[in-house]
Amino acid sequence: MTILEFRNLVEILSAKMARRGAPIEDLVQVGTIGLIMALDRFDPERGVKFTTYAVNTIVGEIKHYFRDYTWVVKVPRQLQEVACTVHRTNEELSRTRGRAPTIPELAKHLDLPEETIVEAMELDVVYSPYSLDAHLGADDADSHERLNEVLGRRDQRLDSVVTNEPLRVAMDNLEPRKQWILRRRYFDEWSQSEVGRAMGISQMHVSRLEREALRELKKVMVG
Repeated sequence: MTILEFRNLVEILSAKMARRGAPIEDLVQVGTIGLIMALDRFDPERGVKFTTYAVNTIVGEIKHYFRDYTWVVKVPRQLQEVACTVHRTNEELSRTRGRAPTIPELAKHLDLPEETIVEAMELDVVYSPYSLDAHLGADDADSHERLNEVLGRRDQRLDSVVTNEPLRVAMDNLEPRKQWILRRRYFDEWSQSEVGRAMGISQMHVSRLEREALRELKKVMVG
């Protein structure tokens, strides 16, 4: 058995496990290392097919690569694995259903709490940060500034950090679902309809949860 015989297996597994922020070429290289390990360690006397043994070894090496080298900020290993699973499941369900799954659908499919799904989705920013060439405007028009053009520039909004600290503390006291709604509505400028589609609930339900969250914020901040 040689590496060339099973090169196609490495490429198939790498493509299947590919995700944003991880070049497929890197995954193939890592997967090839796993294949070499499998060739060195395989014992036919154990009664296991080589392909079965090789797949487990290759997949294991690729998972280690995701865990150890592709996260900009280190997060708990268990949450990393959940985030990878959510990302992969989101892509699979999007292909089969022709639309992105809602948070409740992902939670049901993976048998996980909705709060865990939300937290895993938030990790996407940690996993794959914005490029320094990313435009800061609403689209990619040349008239918009790039991120590297404003880094180092004095930000007049820094004076508001102290003022807004009570708001941050109040936000931390909200349940994760309400935090997620307020972040999408007031930081990402999503409409209530967009939030509703992502969560799998009606716009009216989003409006009610948003009002409740704002009342809770006011109660905490006013005292």
